[in-house]
Amino acid sequence: MLAQTQDQDQDQDQDQPSVAGDYSHSEMELVAGIRLQADGRFLYGLTVGALDETAQGRWRWVGNRIEFESDPRPVAPTITAGKVESAPGEPFSLRLLTPDGHDMPGVDLRIDYDKGDPLVSYMAGGPWVVPGDEAHIARSVTFSMAPVRLQSPPLPLDPKDGTVAIFLLIPNDFGVVDMTGSYAEVAGDVLTLHRAEGEMQFRRVRGGSEMGE
Repeated sequence: MLAQTQDQDQDQDQDQPSVAGDYSHSEMELVAGIRLQADGRFLYGLTVGALDETAQGRWRWVGNRIEFESDPRPVAPTITAGKVESAPGEPFSLRLLTPDGHDMPGVDLRIDYDKGDPLVSYMAGGPWVVPGDEAHIARSVTFSMAPVRLQSPPLPLDPKDGTVAIFLLIPNDFGVVDMTGSYAEVAGDVLTLHRAEGEMQFRRVRGGSEMGE
C-alpha cells in the first residue's frame, strides 16, 4: 500500500509542469519579480514608490497550485514609547523616529480620546500636532502600516502643550513580507500570486537561465 502511495505521488510530480524560472510584473512605478528555483526555494521582491518588500522561502506543489512558506519567518516591526521632549510655545505633538533618528513617514495612526470618535490620520515625516482641548483629551495613539505588518498596541498619551512625545520604530525584519499561506496558480507563462493583500499576475521571463533545470 505504501509503495502504491509513493508511486501516485511520483506520478503527480511528473504530471506537474516545469515552472522553475523567473517571473516579472511591472506597471507604472511598480516592479515585482518571483524566482522559483528548481531546488524548491523561492525569492520575491517588489518596489513601488518608496516601498520595497522582499521574501524568501520554500515552494511546493499542492494539488494544482503552488504554495509558499517563508523560511526563515520574518519578525514584524514594532513601536515603543520613547522620551518626552520639551518644545516651549508649541502645541503637543508626536514624532515617530527610526533607529538613526530620522522621522518615519507613511505610517498610519489612530488617536483615541477620552470621549467621542477617534481620529485617523498618518505620519507625513515630521512632528504631528495632536488635535484636542480640555473637553476632548487624547488618551492613546495606535500606529499601523499594513504592507510591512506593523501594528502597535494603543500607546498612552499625556497631551501637554510645550511637549513632544517621541515614539521609536524597532525595524526587526522591516520590508520582509511573510509569504506563508500565499499561493500561486500557473497557466502557461502566467503565474498568478494570491496573497491576503490581493492578487498579482507575473509573466515568465524567457531567454535567461532556468535556475537549476
